[in-house]
Amino acid sequence: MNAIPASTPISRLLVGFASESGNARALAQRLGADLQPHAPQVLPFNDIDVASLGHGDVLLAISSSFGDGEPPANGEQFFETLRQTPALPGLRYAVFGLGDTGYPRFCGFTKALDAALSERSAQPLLHRVDADLGYEQFYQQWRPVLGQVLGGDPHAGQDLRLQVTAYGEGNAFAAPILERRRLNSSEPAAWHLQLDITGSGMAYRAGDTLHVVPENDPALLQALATWYGDGNAASALADRELRLLGKSVLRDIARLGGSEELKGLLKISRKRELDAYLHGLDLLDVLQDHATPASVPLDRLCELLSPRLPRAYSIASHPCDDRLSLCVREVRYTLRGRERVGTATGSLLHGGGSARIYCRSNPGFHLPDGGDAPLLLVGTGTGIAPLMGLMQELQATGSQREVHLVFGEKHSAHDFLYREQLLDWQSRGVLAGLHTAFSRDGAEKVYVQHVLQQRAPQVQDVLARGGHLYLCGNKGHLEGAVRGAIDAIGGAGHWDALHGQGRTHCELY
Repeated sequence: MNAIPASTPISRLLVGFASESGNARALAQRLGADLQPHAPQVLPFNDIDVASLGHGDVLLAISSSFGDGEPPANGEQFFETLRQTPALPGLRYAVFGLGDTGYPRFCGFTKALDAALSERSAQPLLHRVDADLGYEQFYQQWRPVLGQVLGGDPHAGQDLRLQVTAYGEGNAFAAPILERRRLNSSEPAAWHLQLDITGSGMAYRAGDTLHVVPENDPALLQALATWYGDGNAASALADRELRLLGKSVLRDIARLGGSEELKGLLKISRKRELDAYLHGLDLLDVLQDHATPASVPLDRLCELLSPRLPRAYSIASHPCDDRLSLCVREVRYTLRGRERVGTATGSLLHGGGSARIYCRSNPGFHLPDGGDAPLLLVGTGTGIAPLMGLMQELQATGSQREVHLVFGEKHSAHDFLYREQLLDWQSRGVLAGLHTAFSRDGAEKVYVQHVLQQRAPQVQDVLARGGHLYLCGNKGHLEGAVRGAIDAIGGAGHWDALHGQGRTHCELY
């Protein structure tokens, strides 16, 4: 990067922006006000004539990225025209990107914009900024240096690099596990985990999803090595997916192993039978049932299997003190004489002292923007996890929203997850209502949908006042049951009407 030559004064300073939520627009207008001595023009990208850009022009580009790294609507035409423009010699520019590390293509549009400008011989004044939700801190560092560069200082921005790391499957953060605390006394166990994300630069919101890149069960790897009679099998299969077996893998095993039985199960008409057969099984079981080490050689198996898949969990916290919480249900059982553990829960609960993780944004489960509409939170079992995060965010922001929480589990004495915290919130009025459905405590089974109907007037009042409903739990039956309760309370089609208004938020697993 070179300073602006003294012989080439700034003839036109443009602050261009593209924005969906309004953050980039607000930041561009703020920058325009900060740079008033230079008399900048603040414009949406689409209002900038690309063909007119050239010598003497400086473009300061501030933009978010939309969806999977696409330009926001008010930047689409600008970017398309830019891509069709062969060269922009003499144009100087700087790019400040606003993004969310929860998306796979973090700051995807501003990275593409920077590359497109550079490829067309435009001159960067500063290194591109890749900022996350905490962009204010970056702006405070960037703005003074930009002023120095615009003032002709040739070296001011040379060492300024403001780029948040975006994590993913191949670049997961190793987070120390600070706490493993059991939440219930029944089986299967539910656990509260706390992870340390200090130094990661990782940003998340309550309602977002944490992906865990797990380690395969050493006992399973050793059993596969024994079956193959090859000590190298454990290391060869360590990064392969051994539990979630897709149909393509099963078809290849059936073909190579010559198993007519497995071929039959893979017919569309026998989906239920296949699901029942696979329930609780892993790769070793399928190989033992339908192949031999000779028919499916180890090197061929490694080619067939997909890389080990990340497991997703709802985050059970609001960002605070560089810590992140999960609420997970342990998977542990014995089948065919072998003790089995869940791929992720096994390594989270019984593995080493850290977990490889990355976050992904889940905007559909974020709190509604602005306003004070009441909330109805419904969770069963470990589905309480994201609801705990939402409650913590409400606390942290000083929100006065009216919140009702309905929690369902089996026994109040054994399964009341986060009991102390929930009762404390209730006693302090943070929760306007805490309603429980412990299905095995009485002679008749009571579930969350029954509690909703029992409290129909309250539920109807909350929803009539513009309330939002958040639902998290087992996808097998929960949504249908709660949908039925809401329709029974508000009339046929009420659930669909709420959904159409963006007032239902479901996280089902």
